[in-house]
This record gives sequence, C-alpha cells and structure tokens, in this order.
Amino acid sequence: MKKINSFGIVAYKESVRVEEVLNRLIVWAEQKQAHLVFHPFLKNQLADTLQFADTDEQFVASCEALVSVGGDGTFLTVAHMCRFTEKPIIGVNLGGVGFLTDLSPDALEENMDRIMNGDYKIVSRSALETCLIRGEEKICTFHALNDVFVNRINKPKITSISAWYGDDYVTDFFADGIIVATPNGSTAYSLAAGGPIVEPGVKAFLLTPICPHSLTERPIILSSEKHIKLIVNERNPELLLSADGMQSISLQFGDVIMISYGSAKTNMIQLAERSYFDLLRQKLEWGRGYKQRNS
Repeated sequence: MKKINSFGIVAYKESVRVEEVLNRLIVWAEQKQAHLVFHPFLKNQLADTLQFADTDEQFVASCEALVSVGGDGTFLTVAHMCRFTEKPIIGVNLGGVGFLTDLSPDALEENMDRIMNGDYKIVSRSALETCLIRGEEKICTFHALNDVFVNRINKPKITSISAWYGDDYVTDFFADGIIVATPNGSTAYSLAAGGPIVEPGVKAFLLTPICPHSLTERPIILSSEKHIKLIVNERNPELLLSADGMQSISLQFGDVIMISYGSAKTNMIQLAERSYFDLLRQKLEWGRGYKQRNS
C-alpha cells in the first residue's frame, strides 16, 4: 500500500491513558520525521509548539490518514467528521470492546512504523444513506457506518412504525423503536437489542425491532439490493431518528424514512491478518467458561 507520512491525531477524552498515547505518538513522529497535525480539541492538552488545525475541515484536509485515539465512539465521530470521504482511519483502542479500533497501545510505535512504510491494507465499509421526507419535502440526509435507529425520546410508550422493503410491505412494528444496521454495526446497538451478528463483508440490512410488543416480531436480514422505507404511524410521536448516535432529528406523524446504500464509505486501515471469528472470540470472549472470564 501507499506509504503514509502525515497523520491527523484526534482524541476527545482527557485521561492518563490518552495523554500517554499522545505523547508516545509525538516522540515517535520526531524520531521518524513523520508529520503530525492535531485536532483543535487537543489544543488545551498539548504543548502549543505542536501543529493544530483550526477547524474539522482543515484537520481532515491537512493529512493523509487519521488516527483516532479512544474507543468505537471516537472512531465513529472521526468517520462522520470525514463526511465519509474515504480518508483512511486507524483506531488506537483505549475503549472497552473496540470492534472498529485495530491498534493496541502495547505495540503502538511498531504499528505506526508499519503504516508509515505501507505495510497495511485498506478495508472499506459502506455507509447507509438515510433521507427523511416530510410531505413532499426532503428534510435531511444522514449517513451511518453502524446503524440508523428510531427510538423514544421522553414518554415510555409503545410506538407504531410501518416497514417496507422495496415495494413489499413488511409489517407494522409495535415496539419502542426500530434499528436498521449494517453488518459492520451488527455488534453494536442491534446486537444489544437481540439482533444477529453478520460478517461485515456481507452487504445487507439488519432490521431489528427494539423491545417489540409481539415476541414473534424478530430481527430480519435483508439484501441491500432494495431500499427500506419506514413510516411513522403515531399521531403525537415523541421519537428521534438518529444516525450512529451522531446526527439526530425529531420525527412527526407521517414522516417517511428512506434507507439505502449509497456511494459513501469509510476506509479503515487494518494491520492484523485475522478472521472475523478471531475478532469475535477475542472481543466477545467466545469459547471461554464463566470461571475463565472472571479469573
């Protein structure tokens, strides 16, 4: 792969672990003569002799690849900051599970050497494109790497959402809400709501109702060849449409939500040659007994 010599560094939490990783990156860059640009959020945490961008746009444009220091939430924030422009992102995992963050802090300098020398591969993940239509007007368009969901805001009240797959009517879901996830997001919110795990290379939708009224309303996996349409049936809904938990908007009765795969994608830098099932065993502790998990 292409050698990378300029990196944009971003972190959103102030902690001893984050500070340690940032300082190690600074020392590594000085030794290797790599160019680092830091996100504006870090201005008050690091020496003012370093180079900082003034805006998100300037930050993304000033480097060849972005380094996300944190967990999956930080990685998703960076993907949205890039506006899915395919700028490569590498995640340093300082979070909990970390399905999106590939680098361990333990071998940080060695892994950065590999990226700088072109010893990595790019894994592309397609993003969902979601359009909210109210009457005849398109209100907004969101993109999501993991999932788009409709959920309650304030009232602990069941809601009704009609679902269509292409021209085929699926059903009216009576539930707390509904999640439409990508396979990449199948280990996130959808999994917590009882959805299946789907290998990220599969191009599909995961339609997962949140706490459905009927136990027979189960998650569905649908081909990406058609679009999904959701219609809000509640007269006075207190519902929120959200993309990856990053972009949100309140919904109204009769709102139509069109979800499909567009051209938007996120490019993830990957170093380890491992199967998806290696990752699942590591992150979800498959194959380990109760005593092993708590030892």
